[in-house]
Amino acid sequence: MSFTASGSIRIATVAGFLGLGLAVAVLASRSGDTISDRLPDNNKLSVELIQPDWRAVEGEDRAAMTMLPRSDSEIEDDAKRPILRTVEAEQGDTLLDLLLNAGIDKADANKAIDALRTIYNPRELRAGQEITITFERVPGSIDGRIFSAFALQTETGRQLTAKRGGSGFVAGEAKRQISRQVSHYAGTIKGSLFEAALANGVPASVLTEMIRAFSYDVDFQRDIQSGDKFEVMFERQVDSNGRVVHDGNILFASLTLSGEAMPIYRYTDSSGLVDYYNAKGESVRKALLRTPVDGVRISSGFGMRMHPILGFSKMHKGVDFAVVSGTPVMAAGAGIVEYAGYNGSYGNYVRIKHDSEHSTAYAHLSRLALGTRVGKHVGQGQIIAYSGATGRATGPHLHYEVLVHQTQVNPMSVKFQSGNKLAAKELARFVATTKQTAGLVAQTPITSRVALANKPSSKDN
Repeated sequence: MSFTASGSIRIATVAGFLGLGLAVAVLASRSGDTISDRLPDNNKLSVELIQPDWRAVEGEDRAAMTMLPRSDSEIEDDAKRPILRTVEAEQGDTLLDLLLNAGIDKADANKAIDALRTIYNPRELRAGQEITITFERVPGSIDGRIFSAFALQTETGRQLTAKRGGSGFVAGEAKRQISRQVSHYAGTIKGSLFEAALANGVPASVLTEMIRAFSYDVDFQRDIQSGDKFEVMFERQVDSNGRVVHDGNILFASLTLSGEAMPIYRYTDSSGLVDYYNAKGESVRKALLRTPVDGVRISSGFGMRMHPILGFSKMHKGVDFAVVSGTPVMAAGAGIVEYAGYNGSYGNYVRIKHDSEHSTAYAHLSRLALGTRVGKHVGQGQIIAYSGATGRATGPHLHYEVLVHQTQVNPMSVKFQSGNKLAAKELARFVATTKQTAGLVAQTPITSRVALANKPSSKDN
């Protein structure tokens, strides 16, 4: 729950990261309060209390709230205050989608976006960015309000607005003073790295990057055990009030699995190329990713199994990852698309040829990404499709295959050599850099969950 400057109370919940589900907010209000009941089609819930009764007691902490009697003048003031709605962009959202789902007329939404184009490209909208929409109260109108403005916070601390004026919508821009700091988190894994890291406050964007970096060497289904540890330090941009504007690049991360530490370091070589390296100066990047989706639970491994549909034992020539429908699927390695389309029991299917020996295949997809077609060159980590349940499938998941000379092999057992290996002067430069990074890790306190709870948020107004 957050409190806007207008005095209205807002409760917002968004779909859980990596398909963990939708948090449900139950809001009780006294008789006479009106609640906007329009629910966006993309499962993001945004509810406003138009005439709130809860007010902070003078001099008390914001969390200490009390029910106070309201005077006629206060109720009249509330009736004049604008209505604010905040929505958060998710993967695949467009600015127009978000405005329409918030109840804005399509013509007004397009006019506002056209005004914003003079200072911002709407295609630069990223998952996690927030848009605050303002409605002015208009007594006597059809729904009692009119769309008047929206504001967008960018990753660089800019607040961009499109406001209704006498001759249409006008764009505006304000900048906040931004400073760089480093944040340090660590914890013990009891179930999965994903659950432990989120529980200890690691931002979802940082966790995603960390999982990708380790996915070349770690089987997150089998290698992670209770009692293993994680550690991560990353860049963070904050404004003058200490509010987080943007969580940036990982500088250092480590997994300690069965007592063995696996540290990695972000390093920019003398030619300007950026990658993650182990302590020996070997790039963590391999020819192929072990997990081409940001979901780490294997629902069915490689080998003989009882087929869930056919009802008899059959060789399972790939690995199934349990992910919700619509999860982005990444190319496991750079290569040329050999097949892109429907393929019998595989459903929607993509196969990529990486070199003369290796290919990878992706099946049961809900749809292909724009531009995924036969003959197209794709880069490692590029989104090529979205998971689904097409073809012979009991539910949404990704079926992933690695083929060597056109024969399927176990993706979890294939060993690939490291990518770039630093040597000579470059290795010496790397060693010096990692010593500085290690010193910074030692000097930077680990953020505790208590400190996190008291830290100002960019969502506080």
